[in-house]
Amino acid sequence: MEIGLVTLVVTDYDDAIDFYVDRVGFDLVEDTPATSTATGEPKRWVVVRPPGAGTALLLAEASDDDQQAAVGTQTGGRVAFFLSSDDFDADYKRMVDAGVHFVRKPKKVPYGQVAVWEDLYGNHWDLIERRPVLDATTFPPADDIGEILYTEQQISERVTALGRKIAADYRDRTPLLIAVLKGSMLFVADLMRAIQAPIEVDFLAVSSYGAATKSSGVVRIVKDLDQEISGRDVIVVEDIVDSGLTLRYLLDHLSSQHPASIATCSLLLREGSQVDDLVIDYVGFQLPPAFVIGYGLDVDQCYRNLPYIASYA
Repeated sequence: MEIGLVTLVVTDYDDAIDFYVDRVGFDLVEDTPATSTATGEPKRWVVVRPPGAGTALLLAEASDDDQQAAVGTQTGGRVAFFLSSDDFDADYKRMVDAGVHFVRKPKKVPYGQVAVWEDLYGNHWDLIERRPVLDATTFPPADDIGEILYTEQQISERVTALGRKIAADYRDRTPLLIAVLKGSMLFVADLMRAIQAPIEVDFLAVSSYGAATKSSGVVRIVKDLDQEISGRDVIVVEDIVDSGLTLRYLLDHLSSQHPASIATCSLLLREGSQVDDLVIDYVGFQLPPAFVIGYGLDVDQCYRNLPYIASYA
């Protein structure tokens, strides 16, 4: 079985046809005279459908006060319909150009890309392009993932730009990248490959979060460097600078070993919450107030392997 028709109550047949056919891009499947089985009054049988779709809309002109009151409110203000797209960007642009009003701008979510638009009566629709679902156990669970803040492509482009900048700033020198584990592991791996110049790398592991979602402010070094940094040009690579307390502690620890210079590089920088005297030399993205996961960042050691950065729901 399948759903063939869904009734949409409208105020006027012709206005509804103009909107759904001329603006939204639906096909007019049928527009024939008919007779109401309840009242015997003449009416029209009007069916519109997205091109190539199976389910169609039956546009039903309101014939009494109760039906008129239901126009635009058939689902009590919730999103009423879901319009699937194979090319979200093209369909979104076409609809905007045709005068369709979007009440929520496009947003990337774990299951795809979505924007909310409304018809001439105020009914809300999702325009949505879904990502392929592999199976019932697809990772990650949609309930755990909020808004995708930075896509895989955005991260790649920004890391490439940071690599070029570092290569230019350290021309004729061989900087030592000190990656702060575990969160920076993906970032430093991509950053190393983006620096088209001689570099070396070493690792520090610290603990200040544990299984919590907010730094405790108490820093403990659980793995120190494997090599001496005296006289070296050092770049400390972090996944995220939040309060700045952890990085401040690490900079003091490293400075005591007399490097020639120390610079800082962080993929994410929390807006408005850094230690006053802390300067981050290379920043990937400014981060709004949200606990984030993905691309090395975790919650209780999970979600580091996501290719994007998203808020944690």
